[in-house]
Amino acid sequence: MKVRIAIGIVSVAGLALVFLFQRINVAEVTGLSDIHIYQFIINRSIRFILNDFLAIGLIYALFGERKYVVFALWVQGIGIVFFLIPYFILKIQYPAYNGPLLSFLHRLILNPTLLLLLIPAFYYQKKISSKEKTV
Repeated sequence: MKVRIAIGIVSVAGLALVFLFQRINVAEVTGLSDIHIYQFIINRSIRFILNDFLAIGLIYALFGERKYVVFALWVQGIGIVFFLIPYFILKIQYPAYNGPLLSFLHRLILNPTLLLLLIPAFYYQKKISSKEKTV
């Protein structure tokens, strides 16, 4: 239980720090790339992965069940394929486009929205399954 509490605190603090330091150009600071488009891809990828892993840590801290963590990892993988990659394609191929589709993808990439939406779903599922066991 103490480990889960520590993971929860680290996850929440990490999500807050990622939000507070979102303007830092990690690719430039670490010397990963000098080319602007590569910096963009590296920075967004790092933020996406950090946010999602911290949200998965929060899910583990709240529920402590492996099946929820595995499902959250699958959601993260699907998010990379269906949100992160199309976001990069749109930003690279159509740099002047700034419509609603790109805005929607931008919010999903920069915030751990999908994984945080899993928390109420997992809570509901756990509540329903505990009711079925008592009946």
